[in-house]
Amino acid sequence: MDTKVLGIAGSARHGGNTEVLLDRALAGARDAGAVTEKTVLLDLDLNPCICPTNEDCLPEGICSVMDDMQGLYPKLLECDLLLVASPIFFRSVSAQLKAMIDRCQALWVRKYRLKQDITPRRRSRRLGLFIAVGGEKGERGFQGAVLTVRALFVTLNVRYAADLLVARIGRQGNVLRHPEYLDQAYDLSFRLVREEISSHGSDTR
Repeated sequence: MDTKVLGIAGSARHGGNTEVLLDRALAGARDAGAVTEKTVLLDLDLNPCICPTNEDCLPEGICSVMDDMQGLYPKLLECDLLLVASPIFFRSVSAQLKAMIDRCQALWVRKYRLKQDITPRRRSRRLGLFIAVGGEKGERGFQGAVLTVRALFVTLNVRYAADLLVARIGRQGNVLRHPEYLDQAYDLSFRLVREEISSHGSDTR
């Protein structure tokens, strides 16, 4: 069975530094033998979550907001490796990515309130990689974003396997001046896909 990799581009602009790194990560995944797909949130009709106030999704764990998120839910649940990329805004993820994460409230309801297995056709062990680019120096500016993405991964039955947190990169395209970060994005996803493929062979079910 093919190893499926889903890349989520969470930037507020096309072709930004995080999307450049995400594309390199997807290239590494393909070269490792995976089938890849990229979703650019900026191109989707994606509305905010309204569930926490009126619990519309509570009866069946189905989101009542009908937009492009409906097509993204199954992709989030079926991939073997999930790559999430976002610039840092106010020490958190972008508004585009946060909207997507908040809309996973419906999946949270299925898993924790309705006690459903949200990935019944998948092994419980799936892997996640978080890629983030920020203008601050040091790791402190990434802490809020990392916690948010970790919470998403836990809800989706994804293990937070690795991250690439690139500081002091501001202007669009500046990451291209740092081939070491491009190499890291490629190598991380390549390694994770190989790890996932290896785990297929050890799965005795």
